[in-house]
Amino acid sequence: MIKTFVSGRVFRNAELSVVPCLGPNMLPTIRFNEAKRDGGRDWTFAGDTMTGQKRLDNVHALLKDVIENKVIGDYIETGVWRGGSSVLAKAVLEVLDPNSNRVSYVCDSFMGLPPGEKKLSKKDAGWDNTPYLEVASDIVANNFIKYGLLDSNVIFAKGFFNETMPPLAEKIKSLSIMRLDGDMYESTVDVLYHLYDKLSIGGYVIMDDWFGFPSKTACEDFFAVHGIEPEIIPIDDLSAYWKKTEDVQVQYWRYEQSSFTS
Repeated sequence: MIKTFVSGRVFRNAELSVVPCLGPNMLPTIRFNEAKRDGGRDWTFAGDTMTGQKRLDNVHALLKDVIENKVIGDYIETGVWRGGSSVLAKAVLEVLDPNSNRVSYVCDSFMGLPPGEKKLSKKDAGWDNTPYLEVASDIVANNFIKYGLLDSNVIFAKGFFNETMPPLAEKIKSLSIMRLDGDMYESTVDVLYHLYDKLSIGGYVIMDDWFGFPSKTACEDFFAVHGIEPEIIPIDDLSAYWKKTEDVQVQYWRYEQSSFTS
């Protein structure tokens, strides 16, 4: 039930499909398209997440998997927009693993994407110029409250990822699922280089932005320099995930020197 609310599908005729695009102007809207919403190929107008039904089902399924297989660790989402996917994850944990005290980390600048000043990818430009992607932290917190899910195990990390990931790496003991939705190359390496060694064997990385996004290139460069070849499993036309099957000694010096390729 909660999936239909956070995705905006529950609103039916009152819902609109926002056409995904970057820019400072009011984004165009069209009549609600259920097929697009299933695959996360539109942006919701009234809902709390852009991820679509298939990606929400994926979050549910992977959380169920790590719980059933006793994979230790918390849940983290980096790039949350209105927080709907994180709300769903918290709801699943409450139902399937109520006594575990797994933490849900909710990470975002809550003021849009960074300007891509490091110029790690030409495709990093322009993401910071789209007000529709800017959602204040109190709005996200209120969405958790709306579903009765805000408690001490929901931790907000506010700021760009190059600022928030280093202290989180010190704080977090282990992760079972990392859900990355930062779109950009820069935002993706910020997370991978600080947190990938915290991910338990048997845990998962979910990439909301895979096919056609600079975040995919960031992952592939990370794989190449660390000599790993995970099986990439598509979720829909845009997203994918992989399972961590081996320990990786993250070469943090590459992050310090912005040397992400061989």
